[in-house]
Amino acid sequence: MRSALGVLLVLVVVTGCGSSAARVAVKQLPTLVLQPGDLPPAFARFDEGEQVSLDRVPGPRYDPARFGRESGWKARYRRPGTATTPGPLVVESRADVFANSSGASDDLSAYRDQFVHAVAAHLIQAPRIGDGAIAMTQLQPGTPGVRFYSIAWRDANVTGSVTANGFQGRLTLAQTLALAQAQERHIAAAAG
Repeated sequence: MRSALGVLLVLVVVTGCGSSAARVAVKQLPTLVLQPGDLPPAFARFDEGEQVSLDRVPGPRYDPARFGRESGWKARYRRPGTATTPGPLVVESRADVFANSSGASDDLSAYRDQFVHAVAAHLIQAPRIGDGAIAMTQLQPGTPGVRFYSIAWRDANVTGSVTANGFQGRLTLAQTLALAQAQERHIAAAAG
């Protein structure tokens, strides 16, 4: 009787582990990026839709079929501003859905490689978001310079990313993180 209960317990645990794996469907992609209500009213969405060849970035994430990727979505926002405007002026939000969480994990590693090799980029302490994250900053020279922050993370079988830019001294990592957290809420809701 004990051994039968032990076998039954093992089967319940194994079955439970397999059924708890969250999987986000491709049809949910439009809801996985930042939505207009996630940003202040001054922002206007100027590009939104499925990622196409013009959206590809050279490097380890260039291949649209990488790691079992099924599809991707993006949304881009901008607002008017000057060198004294606090916060981001342009925001890009991306989400990619993979066949499984392993593919998403591999994509997050590819984000790391992409960030490491980006011109004038510096990896920074990644915030706690999703199932793992990577972050970087870049400064485009000029007077004043333009600061970029990028945060990428994985949740279930999805990678998400937010890139924001604004003028040096006016954009902070915390402002970019708030946007990434808003996007992560959409991804986490889709993952259940």
